[in-house]
Amino acid sequence: MAEFSIELDVRWGDLDGFGHVNNAVYLAYLEQCRSAWMSSVPSHWQDGEAGPVVANININYRRPAHWPARLVVTLKPESPGRSSIKLHSEIRSKTDDKDVQPVRYADATVTLVWIDRKSGESVPLPAAIRELA
Repeated sequence: MAEFSIELDVRWGDLDGFGHVNNAVYLAYLEQCRSAWMSSVPSHWQDGEAGPVVANININYRRPAHWPARLVVTLKPESPGRSSIKLHSEIRSKTDDKDVQPVRYADATVTLVWIDRKSGESVPLPAAIRELA
C-alpha cells in the first residue's frame, strides 16, 4: 500500500512547559493518523466481534515541534503476521516548497494485534487489512 497521511495543526494546548509539543501528544498524533487510516479501509471489519489493540509502540523523538506549525503524519502498513501488523509512521513539518526538506520530528513503529473482543485472544488479521501491507 502507498503511504497514508493526514495533516494537522499544532494546538497551543499541545505544548508543555518548555514551549514544545509534549511527548505524549506525539502519540495522540499517531493515533489520529491510525484512526483515519483504519476508517479508510474498505471493509466491514469494524462491525465484527474482533478488532485491533495496540500491542507495542516504539517512537524516536528527533526534534521538538513548536506552535504554530502544520504537521504531516504518515503511516505505512508492513510486515503482517497471523494476527498482527506493523505500522511505520513519521511526524514531519508541512512544506509546499519543493526546495525545502521537511523537518522530521519523530518516527515510530506501532504493532496492532487483532483480538476477539469477548475472549481477548488473538485472531487472524482481516483480509482487507492484510492486503494493504
